[in-house]
Amino acid sequence: MLDIVIIEDDQQLREMLCYFLSAIEGYDIDSLDTGEGAVEFILEKQPKLVLLDIQLPHTSGLSVLKTLKEQGFASPIVMMTANDTELTETNSLVLGADDYVTKPIRTKVLSERIKRQFDRYLVTEQQDCGLSTNQFYLDAQESSLFYNKQQIKLIPSEFELLDILSDAEKPVLVSTLFEKIHGFHYHEEDRSIYMRISSLRKKLSLELPDIMLIKNRRAKGFYLAHSIIKR
Repeated sequence: MLDIVIIEDDQQLREMLCYFLSAIEGYDIDSLDTGEGAVEFILEKQPKLVLLDIQLPHTSGLSVLKTLKEQGFASPIVMMTANDTELTETNSLVLGADDYVTKPIRTKVLSERIKRQFDRYLVTEQQDCGLSTNQFYLDAQESSLFYNKQQIKLIPSEFELLDILSDAEKPVLVSTLFEKIHGFHYHEEDRSIYMRISSLRKKLSLELPDIMLIKNRRAKGFYLAHSIIKR
């Protein structure tokens, strides 16, 4: 699922936002430079968040916002405008915008606004799906591990490791992990599984410093200290 769609007609600003949000913040980004066809574009892409300029050629951002809400688009929509007036802000919020930022865009402020909306969106999604708090969820479509309001993006090797461990009813030997992952016999000199687990542990410790998810039982293998539900 795409993270953010940007609708902005100013090429320099659009390119700056795309670079900042993709290269610096790590989001998956797509963009459009006009309000014409924006509704169809957004509904096709189904992003987690829309960054929408109010002053757009052909079709205004407020018109795009109104139509999206009428068609049931549920992801957060953050409006952008150089017209910092109470009337513009009120119109945006009444039509269903989730937040409002003014130009010139301050990247740190924008980053925090987006993170806030993603946190709110995840909580709502968990409530809608009946998901419990303090529970781990492994999502194949998102290639992510979820815990409460946090989403931890996983590379394929990390996802594969957690997927195997989440199915295990007892600790899994390194040799078994190796053979499940690589499909051929394990050699004791090979340290790739240890390196993979060490790397994943470091990532998880940064995101969840109070939780040790992957543990090791001497001579028995690795296991999960908390159950993971797969979605």
